[in-house]
Amino acid sequence: MASACTDRIVELVDTLGLGEGDRLPGERELAAELGYSRNTVRESLVALAAQGRVEIRHRSGCYLRSAAPPTPWQNLHALADSSAAIGALRVIGPHIAALAAKRCVPEQARRLENVTARMGRFLVNRDAAQTAREYVTFFVVLAALAGNPYLELLMKEIAAARGLPDHPVGLDKSGVDSFFALHVSLLQAIQNRDTRRALPLAGHSLDAFSAMLGHAEAPQARENVA
Repeated sequence: MASACTDRIVELVDTLGLGEGDRLPGERELAAELGYSRNTVRESLVALAAQGRVEIRHRSGCYLRSAAPPTPWQNLHALADSSAAIGALRVIGPHIAALAAKRCVPEQARRLENVTARMGRFLVNRDAAQTAREYVTFFVVLAALAGNPYLELLMKEIAAARGLPDHPVGLDKSGVDSFFALHVSLLQAIQNRDTRRALPLAGHSLDAFSAMLGHAEAPQARENVA
């Protein structure tokens, strides 16, 4: 649990654009944002301090000592656009969903439900940027559940991509309804550990997500999910 929380804190640091010397959010804020207990957050911060990544100052807070170590795709974020990020997700997403469905446990199912609930609220407000972030977060959770560290690393790179929508995009109601219905069906298939349905439903969901954001391409042939 602490290891997963540590990864989420590193992701949040990147999302917030924090640099060396910047103060991280407090334990209470991190616990609320990431969905972990304060004890787990505290353990994760101690682990990061042991790695030399952060400095814990008594009665002051936790400060970033150095940026995250370079990834194998160090320049990817600067080079990739939203089409590349979403295109990569459309390729690997269905396979991640199928692998995750085999290993889904109640704790992870609840986390997926929480991400879906947040995404639903952003969809109601037609907030494309936040919707995209939560949707990608959904697949980051799936990748961690899938048990393949390479897929997990790639999903973290996609989640950190600056090319994802960061400005208002017009979301029409029909597109939103179609996408969210498919996403909920995908969630249910994963919760039921139904790998046969999870893979094609993830593909259809990703197609609808791409279309909703204006990145529609000719969809690949999908397996019948009836």
